[in-house]
Amino acid sequence: MEKWLFVVLVVWINVSCQAPNQEYLVGKWKLDSVHYHYNNFSHSSTGWYQEEIYEYLPTDELIVRAVDAYIKIPISINGREIHHLDGQGKPEETYRIIKLEKSNLVLKVENTPLFSGKNQTRYEIRYFSKVP
Repeated sequence: MEKWLFVVLVVWINVSCQAPNQEYLVGKWKLDSVHYHYNNFSHSSTGWYQEEIYEYLPTDELIVRAVDAYIKIPISINGREIHHLDGQGKPEETYRIIKLEKSNLVLKVENTPLFSGKNQTRYEIRYFSKVP
């Protein structure tokens, strides 16, 4: 029994640590909500006043569209991380893929604290749904 449980645990750890299927990432994603966290204070935003669409291209680019404007961002993907790059190809922001399925995407980004001091946590979790 213990040996069987050990095998199941090893398989589960191996599967959970694997990089998500990046083919699922290519396409258009609608931003549904964002959860903001800062030093044990949290709130979520839903029902955006404008629709934001994030389109991941197979050419390692991201196009973010809102209202009548868009911005194109070069990206690189490394395992479970999506790096937004600046004009020189250096990472500006890093989003961790929490969940990536055919129709759902969840990303987490660590933000720098607003105030100086230790033991501060500030992050956003963004929830997306696939646009058909």
